[in-house]
Amino acid sequence: MTWKLAFLSSFLLFSNLVLGAYLEGDERFGKDVSIPIPSIIGYVLAGGLVGFGTRLSNGCTTGHGVCGMARLSVRSVAAVCTFMITGIGTAVLTAPDNHVTRNFTEFLRTDDVPQQPMQWLGSIISMVIVLPTILAIFRLVAMKEEIKKTSSISQTKSINPSKDKTTQSEDDYACNPDVDLRDDRHKIIPAATGGLVFALGLAVSGMVYQGKVLGFLNLYLLSNGTYDPTLLLVMGGACLVSFLAYQFVSGWGVLSHPYWTRTCPLTAKKFSVPSSTVIDAPLFLGAACFGAGWGLAGICPGPAIYLAAIGTPSVISYWWPAFLVGSLIAHKLKERS
Repeated sequence: MTWKLAFLSSFLLFSNLVLGAYLEGDERFGKDVSIPIPSIIGYVLAGGLVGFGTRLSNGCTTGHGVCGMARLSVRSVAAVCTFMITGIGTAVLTAPDNHVTRNFTEFLRTDDVPQQPMQWLGSIISMVIVLPTILAIFRLVAMKEEIKKTSSISQTKSINPSKDKTTQSEDDYACNPDVDLRDDRHKIIPAATGGLVFALGLAVSGMVYQGKVLGFLNLYLLSNGTYDPTLLLVMGGACLVSFLAYQFVSGWGVLSHPYWTRTCPLTAKKFSVPSSTVIDAPLFLGAACFGAGWGLAGICPGPAIYLAAIGTPSVISYWWPAFLVGSLIAHKLKERS
């Protein structure tokens, strides 16, 4: 858990302290009439649908669109096709250029000038995650000796030839006995580095800008020559890099070779790669809901974290609370099924 907090903290701090201060705002958002500014209702619906869909389908543009597609997962391909179709369909139906539906969807838009990000607000949001992360890291360091003692005791008890194993534990699948599953210290630096790189990639590619995303999803822009294919190029490039990375993971590479593949990572006992191949109604429903929310506001979870880190009021006040509620609802539905 601590390494996840380290990833998120690194992402938030780098976005707030470095990227937010030097990147220019989205020039099209608020100036191009073809790129709508979501109203409060629009943000709430978008956040709720994205939260519900992400949780129900177990993935979004990153999980299914980059990682899943890169390992040639049929399940992820189905999810990506679904949320791309619904995302484009929603953006087209709610576009100001659509004279057929414009009067019916105007409550999802506003003519107000979008509020500028407030770095101090982003700093407060970031500290909510960063401070617990620092405390958790100190706790890990303090527990170093206790972890070693516990590990040695458990290893002694597990070596008992008089007892037959009837079930397999997590350790049975581990390939690196020198790494303790309960010890997150060795994962903190790689995770923090990953968070920094992820934030930088989103910002440099422009995927944190709603105008960029809606500029791709709104096909009406093809008619006036302002269509923006950036998102497709970014996802394609990310998939290629992810695909190459999977070639080094034993059992997941198309071009794998014993010379360069690894059976376990350097900082963990085993690789944790999703292996589900189930293509069912929750997958399609979740992906469709995600696509609809994505097409409404042009925001998915990764960019939403960045926008919160730089202090974007509308995302913090409306999108994120709705996202959390939608995610909770999907979680409860999955528990009942």
